[in-house]
Amino acid sequence: MKTKLMYYLRFVLAYTHDEIKGMIVLFGMMGIYVLYYIGNEFYKKEQEKLEFNPVVWEANYQEIRPKSVGRESGGKESGGFKFGGRGKGWVDYGSYKSGGKESGGFKSGGHRRQAAIDINTADSAAWVALNGIGPGFAKRIITYREKLGGFYQVDQLKEVYGLDSIWVKENKAILKVGAGVYRFLKINQVEWKDFRHPYLPYGQSKVVLAYRKQHGPLKDFETLHQIQLLDQVAWRRLKPYLSFVVLDNK
Repeated sequence: MKTKLMYYLRFVLAYTHDEIKGMIVLFGMMGIYVLYYIGNEFYKKEQEKLEFNPVVWEANYQEIRPKSVGRESGGKESGGFKFGGRGKGWVDYGSYKSGGKESGGFKSGGHRRQAAIDINTADSAAWVALNGIGPGFAKRIITYREKLGGFYQVDQLKEVYGLDSIWVKENKAILKVGAGVYRFLKINQVEWKDFRHPYLPYGQSKVVLAYRKQHGPLKDFETLHQIQLLDQVAWRRLKPYLSFVVLDNK
């Protein structure tokens, strides 16, 4: 089969060897792209299942909602579902937004007061227990918290990808900072490979390291104002994470 195909391409269509190789590479790349696209779409759908998204859940419910067989039984349970109403365990998006009756274990009517959590120590279970937070968002929050070295204010949660600022505002009363930042950037000790932080623009660490090499340890935050080429806005944002402790070599 392979020999016949090569004969057809080479002598019937008059393709050169280089052209045939190019076609093989092209079709191979197209196949890889198709596999990547299919895998990416599958991954997105799986992520939607993990994260709490009332709109998606409502759409899925409408798709698999049991059809009336013969005649609806006026709310009587049949096969585990209630005809003429919602099955147990489904979140009604309208009720969720307007503060209606609890459904599926999610508090949405104010009948059950949620306990306050420490955003710097809460684990995945504690985050998932909050309204509107699924395992996906819980993982994102904890990952971002670890990259930062802790939150120093609740509003930093708005920086978590996909987390609605309205959600942060509505739940601010039960979100506590606790001890705050738990890992600091030791500006007088850290070397290039560890001089990293989500708030630190690329290249800024080089400027500080060059200044430190020439002038010695930085005394305090005000010393940073003496360094040219620094992005002062970025460093003010980074201020709660900075430590100016000098390593004692004695």
